[in-house]
Amino acid sequence: MRRRIELYGRLRDAGQGAVLSVILPENATARQVLDAVGSALGPNASLLHGCVLADGENVLSAREQVPSKGRLAVLPPVCGG
Repeated sequence: MRRRIELYGRLRDAGQGAVLSVILPENATARQVLDAVGSALGPNASLLHGCVLADGENVLSAREQVPSKGRLAVLPPVCGG
């Protein structure tokens, strides 16, 4: 299935823009989504270090199955106070 993945922070600046489209297997896990995003980012894949995948409401663990519909976003680590 094809899914749109929203990119934020340094990922958005990596040359792919704010949204990336990837093809995923049925019942994909968050890890599989991040791997697909890494493949799409090519030489910028190292920017995924420390990033997490979130749906519209929660940060997903690596082994968690992603919902078949709704928002998916890759969020970079955040610092600040």
